[in-house]
Amino acid sequence: MSENETKKPAEEVKKPQPAEKKPEAKEVKADPEIEALKKQVEELKAKYEEAEKNFETADKDREEWKNKYYGAYADMANTRKQVEREASDFKTYAIQDFAKEIIPTLDAFDYSLKTKPEEEAQKKYFEGFEMIHKKLMDSLKGQGIEIISPNEGDDYEPNTMQALTTVPGKEDNKIHETIVKGYKLHDHLLRAAGVISTIKEVPAKSDKKDDTKADKK
Repeated sequence: MSENETKKPAEEVKKPQPAEKKPEAKEVKADPEIEALKKQVEELKAKYEEAEKNFETADKDREEWKNKYYGAYADMANTRKQVEREASDFKTYAIQDFAKEIIPTLDAFDYSLKTKPEEEAQKKYFEGFEMIHKKLMDSLKGQGIEIISPNEGDDYEPNTMQALTTVPGKEDNKIHETIVKGYKLHDHLLRAAGVISTIKEVPAKSDKKDDTKADKK
């Protein structure tokens, strides 16, 4: 091989190769089924969030209505108890005004029955008055009326008795005599019993003379 053949021309320049064209990205078409599923998931998510909010609101409303219910129930129970108590009180003390009005009549019976007559004709009238008085008192007792009539020597009770006057006695605050009877309707005092109570006597100081000295004189 000759030198001319082996030598390459110095001026020989490599020609630039044309750039390779990259394959254009193909547009991927969305799958309609997947898109539909995504849409359903979003709708379900929105519905879940809405339902959760509604549940929280409903839970708050439930507590509020629960408290209102218990409050109304307590008020109703208190009202029922009050009505029952008022009805019971009315039934218990319904004759209170009547009992107060009849007390003077009872006093008249007591005064009339203090002295028994001696004549036979009057004794029958007296016995009739006694029977009427007993029936009347039995009826009043059946309605809850209690008679306050302390005996001589009983303790003086300021809550149910009124001392009209006092007399000397061996002890303080003892009953000497009952002037008028007292009356109670259950636990209500209609009238206190009018009594004479006692006050303990204080022995008077006596001026004692010295008899010995007197004798010496």
